[in-house]
Amino acid sequence: MRRTTKTITLRQIAKMAHTSKSTVSRVLTKHPSVSPKTRARINQVIQKQGFRPNLFAQGLAGGRTGLVAVLTSEINSGFYAEVIKGIDQVAGQHEGHLLSSFAHGTKDYIDLWKNLAAGGRVDGVILIAPPLDIFSERVRPDDIPIVLCSSRPQGLAQGWERVDSVTVDNHKGINELMRHLVDQKHKRFTHIAGPHDIYDAVERFRAFNQFIADHPGLEGEAIQTNMTMEGGRTAVLDYLKRGERKTDAFVACNDFAALGILEALKESCIDVPQSVAVTGCDDDPSSAILGLTSLRMPMIDLGREAGRLLFDRLGRRDEQPLARHSLLELALRIRATSQSKTGPTATLP
Repeated sequence: MRRTTKTITLRQIAKMAHTSKSTVSRVLTKHPSVSPKTRARINQVIQKQGFRPNLFAQGLAGGRTGLVAVLTSEINSGFYAEVIKGIDQVAGQHEGHLLSSFAHGTKDYIDLWKNLAAGGRVDGVILIAPPLDIFSERVRPDDIPIVLCSSRPQGLAQGWERVDSVTVDNHKGINELMRHLVDQKHKRFTHIAGPHDIYDAVERFRAFNQFIADHPGLEGEAIQTNMTMEGGRTAVLDYLKRGERKTDAFVACNDFAALGILEALKESCIDVPQSVAVTGCDDDPSSAILGLTSLRMPMIDLGREAGRLLFDRLGRRDEQPLARHSLLELALRIRATSQSKTGPTATLP
């Protein structure tokens, strides 16, 4: 036997609670103008009847939906899943829910962001590691709140100077990693860099080049690839085919690329770390198992901070506070792929 569910309307709830439809609507949107006694009576009816409000309809009527849009370009690594987990923890504290979607390219990112924000379908938007081209799109003063996670505009333009953001300190992290490698007697470095349209990849590339420039006697080059295992593997195999002077250490933009590097070196019968060191960034759970030296990304904390910034701004819509930027630390995890058997002997000034 098929079970049917009876749909109850706001008008019916108002009749049962001996109040008006508009008062019920204000309770659902958490408007402060309703007295505690009336609010309790309406909530009692709602609970008894098992009423579930249409969140999209609430937004279209000008109320809060409790929905937060979270946009990412993909979810092929633990990074995105962990960041979303952190956002969800904060949303739950505010009785909110996430509406996640994946964007493919800059145009899709912008279209999704604009469509979800239009008409009050969601209360706010969190963009996780969007392509840098997105900053050519204008943010209007009347747009719903936006928070950038693992990204930040390079300049103050198009309204993005009013947008909150949270990133990690890539420059400090890369400096610490490079100092460790120099302590292991390494002088020649190859950075397996990520795409030029991803904030973290660009910042790590800049930090690597700056470190080489700041320390005479060191040599460095960068090979751009995508941030995947196959990208790292292909980049190193192509590098080895060139037959040029060998590097002392491969510094990968992320752990996925580093795992591809390890695979390529194994195929080429090159010992790690005796012949060459390998490092990554993210500290994916598999990195500890494989003994990969990496910079630990505070993924859940990134999500929590993005969520905190968003809900704080939602609670202060009338105040319009200045944009805030949170900077989290990367933590160096030294493991077998970068530790010389003879131990460190050289130290940078």
